[in-house]
Amino acid sequence: MRSLIAFIKYILPHLLLSMALGLALIVTLDGYNPMMGFLTSDVSKTYIYILCALAVLTALLHIGESQRGPKNKGKH
Repeated sequence: MRSLIAFIKYILPHLLLSMALGLALIVTLDGYNPMMGFLTSDVSKTYIYILCALAVLTALLHIGESQRGPKNKGKH
């Protein structure tokens, strides 16, 4: 179970980064050729929903990990 959680913590930021770069590419292509409708298709909407879910999950894991750490972590 711990190895699965460690794997998820490792892979989530990588997935989030690759999907964010993919979304930036879609937005750029849509700016050059809006008639193609990259941001209005169902596939791009699903892509955006997955990106948002990954961002929330990564943020929750990061917040949970920082809450679990020692209380005087930032003090020198």
